[in-house]
Amino acid sequence: MNCFQNVKYGVSCREAAERYGVEVNHYGMALCPFHNDRHPSLYVADDHYYCFACGEHGDVIDFVSKLFRLSLYDAAQKLAADFHLTPDKPPSAAALHAKRVRTEAQQLRENERLCFSVLSDYARVLRDRKVRCAPQLPDERFVEACHKLDEVEYYLDILCAGDSYERAEVVRYLLADGRLDKLKKTINGRDAA
Repeated sequence: MNCFQNVKYGVSCREAAERYGVEVNHYGMALCPFHNDRHPSLYVADDHYYCFACGEHGDVIDFVSKLFRLSLYDAAQKLAADFHLTPDKPPSAAALHAKRVRTEAQQLRENERLCFSVLSDYARVLRDRKVRCAPQLPDERFVEACHKLDEVEYYLDILCAGDSYERAEVVRYLLADGRLDKLKKTINGRDAA
């Protein structure tokens, strides 16, 4: 097993982010260190990261490479040294298998976090539009804000306080037919409008 594989299997993106000073909340969201971020827009999972604002993404080695402006090889070496990984003692086969296997509950929880993050950003956009566009007569953004805000807040409430069945239904609904992607496009296009 080479250094890159050893690091990818031995260190999660979240572990590396927290080790290098990025505070990740319980939803897996953090302030992005790659741009001037005022609201958490960086999603940090175990095997990857993605910034909804600047689009930066990758695995743990990419994260450290970008964070410290290192080559990928140097980033892998830094991770191996900082997390005490040695090439002569790679993770066991059982540890590798356990790391690769994601239970359905873990995947659902990760999807819940993603949906909550996008819905929170979308609710913020809608609230902003409701205030910013109110004096203007028939503006489609104001109408959207008035019609959609209650629905979005309802879904956020379910993701925060609903039982597992309700949360799973909301996640299934949002991931179907590209609904979540459409919301992301609306969020990203808010500054252009």
